[in-house]
Amino acid sequence: MDTQRIKLLREKLRRLEREISSPFKPETGCCGLTLAQCHTLLEVGQGQEVSLVELSASLSLDVSTLSRTIQGLVTLGLVNRLVNEKDRRCVAISLSEQGRRLFTEIETTFNDYFGRVLELIPGEKREAVIDGIGLFSDAVRQYNESSGCCADAGGPGEK
Repeated sequence: MDTQRIKLLREKLRRLEREISSPFKPETGCCGLTLAQCHTLLEVGQGQEVSLVELSASLSLDVSTLSRTIQGLVTLGLVNRLVNEKDRRCVAISLSEQGRRLFTEIETTFNDYFGRVLELIPGEKREAVIDGIGLFSDAVRQYNESSGCCADAGGPGEK
């Protein structure tokens, strides 16, 4: 693919990232959550209960990093950590009642925000936008899983 098109894509993604994260910083900040805690809370809220290992895979985080995030949410009273008595390595995470209320509040806020954004896109193009974002996200994940992402390109400052 043409280098100029790739640069244009990267520029648009940077702009999109700034625009998407901007309105939600006050929302998550007023709830006392970091962005990592917010993502974790939303992921846990998608089901009744999730294992720490499943959660780390879905968030692409190592278990030790995620454990610290979970501990912060436990301290805030938003999630429950249930250790399996037969195998202490198995830890299940679920939302507390307070966590469920916050999850619902955040979901409602995000749904309202993105609903209003989608209304600004012509109706006949909305599904294409949603499908395109899904395709792009899946392709990025697939590439990262198969290639180690930046391993072959070298890190910043490497020659």
